[in-house]
Amino acid sequence: RVEQPDAVRAILSQAGQPDQREVTLKTAVSKPQVSSENLPALNIQRPIATGTSRFAGSSPERINNIKVAASRLNGVIIAPGQTFSFLAALGPITKANGYQEGLTIQGDATVPGIGGGVCQVSTTAFRAAFFAGLPIVERHQHTYRVSYYEQDGSPTGFDAAVYSPGVDLKFRNDTGGAILIQTAVDTASSTLTFRLYGSPTGREVKLTPSRTNEVKAGPRLPDGTDPALPKGQRKQVEWAADGADATIGRTVLQDGQVTATDSFFSRYAPWREK
Repeated sequence: RVEQPDAVRAILSQAGQPDQREVTLKTAVSKPQVSSENLPALNIQRPIATGTSRFAGSSPERINNIKVAASRLNGVIIAPGQTFSFLAALGPITKANGYQEGLTIQGDATVPGIGGGVCQVSTTAFRAAFFAGLPIVERHQHTYRVSYYEQDGSPTGFDAAVYSPGVDLKFRNDTGGAILIQTAVDTASSTLTFRLYGSPTGREVKLTPSRTNEVKAGPRLPDGTDPALPKGQRKQVEWAADGADATIGRTVLQDGQVTATDSFFSRYAPWREK
């Protein structure tokens, strides 16, 4: 690790001396929170939770981005007591890191953007953390209901949106041992799976969904113009989705006794086709 304040001072002190073009930077060794030098101390014994989602009908670009993001989280270890940040673990969402342009939700529109589909991965990670009974530190809903996240029969509201910077998914490892993340993408069944491995917790997690205030999407929006399209060509840019208020309730039991309850509320705007 470069000691940045010392580096700044060293560079500035040399800036006025044109014959001195080299600066020695002070560094310190940064040790990992989890080390492979003492594997038994990790106490990773067996699966503790699984999260899944389906992405049938996704474009090749979206599938690519799901694969890239999932691969970058495969093998990540969360130390005891550590708060896991999805965006920090994932790293930059850029073309240089293998991502392609797909559809992303930005503000009140669905627009092309690098990394479209990464939210499929954050949603699946959220589901695994949910069923592991881990404390959810930060979670955001999508602006509107995304059909991919209800393909497998999951209730409305069981999603987690991310957007760099500032919109993250975070959860804390309170199990007392390390947690290993393993991911798998099955393109034949269009299924993404997150498996969490750690020490046995004896937890049982129950999910209670509810949905109210449903609002129909409404009629299709008028056509707009796009100078990038050939003359006479029409392209769909928004898909209809009914609005709703949705709550995902969670009850965590230990040896049959309730130890924690929480819930996650989402308000989805009705979305009109365009």
